[in-house]
Amino acid sequence: HVPSTQSEGVIVDLGCGNGVVGVVAAERNPHKDIIFLDESYMAVASAEATFYKARQVNPNLNNDVRFMVGDCLSLLEPNSVDVILCNPPFHQQNAVTSSVAWRMFSQAKHCLRQGGELYVVGNRHLDYLVRLRRLFARVDIVDRNRKFVVYRVCKSEGASA
Repeated sequence: HVPSTQSEGVIVDLGCGNGVVGVVAAERNPHKDIIFLDESYMAVASAEATFYKARQVNPNLNNDVRFMVGDCLSLLEPNSVDVILCNPPFHQQNAVTSSVAWRMFSQAKHCLRQGGELYVVGNRHLDYLVRLRRLFARVDIVDRNRKFVVYRVCKSEGASA
């Protein structure tokens, strides 16, 4: 469900882990810059290795890329991103919590350009729909199965705070 366009812009793989989602985004969006972003130095190093290995296999993978370590989207400018792809963690160390996801969603609202999109993959039991609708006027369910839900959120005028 990673979107595909021929337009220029910026995509963020938020909480990039090993970078597989960002690589797919790069392949499907050859004119977009890709930012791989995670709070873990190890994850960002893994994403970088994944991307450059993929580039060896696919020499057409010529996107401009950045690899960043940071707290959610706090390092990015407001209204600077076209698409954010995210599979938020629902645990932090030993605690089960949605606080990281909520921070990711809130910061996404500030970083997305008008008309920008946030794609969220979440475990079905977490019911991110309620939280996403508190922030964004338009939230669609793209796909779901017994375990996961994929949401597509569009930043538009009139979203509640």
